[in-house]
Amino acid sequence: MTETKELIKKICLLGDAAVGKTSLIRRYVYSSFDDKYITTIGTKVTKKSLVFKHPSQDMKVRISLLIWDILGQKEYSRLHPVYYQGAEGGLVVADATRPATIKSLEEWATGFQKTVGSVPLVLLINKADLIDKSTFDLSEAERIAKKFNAHLHFTSAKTGENVEASFLELGNTLCYSFFKKINAI
Repeated sequence: MTETKELIKKICLLGDAAVGKTSLIRRYVYSSFDDKYITTIGTKVTKKSLVFKHPSQDMKVRISLLIWDILGQKEYSRLHPVYYQGAEGGLVVADATRPATIKSLEEWATGFQKTVGSVPLVLLINKADLIDKSTFDLSEAERIAKKFNAHLHFTSAKTGENVEASFLELGNTLCYSFFKKINAI
């Protein structure tokens, strides 16, 4: 009989205002998209469960991701560490159409890991449907991803491109850490 372990993992979506954090969550959790912009006030928490099967043992892990949508307004940056507490991973988001938000990825990732430690990160260049990826200069984002040992993905909350894959990648990393912790790998 397959044993199922239950885990609850807090993850945060961070990035400048209007990069599409809320839309990414809405696409991932509810498979929907709304192009109306509503500023996130404070934080919003959404839950989504994932199930992973151990590659060699008769064990499954059900991870309930508590996805924290963190406000992106920098004038409230003193609140960010409070919202980050207890997070075990993060998705750091930039807007492909606004180069300044790509430069901000490093600032967001640094502040996050300063509070929660060296947790897994995935960097997202959102709104990929609005640019020509073949001419997009990824060098700055790649440098930041390398610095934080993070994966980097183009995403589109509008089309769904790489949204589920990005969340699954972080979930898989958290699950793998759990398997290592209990010496099951």
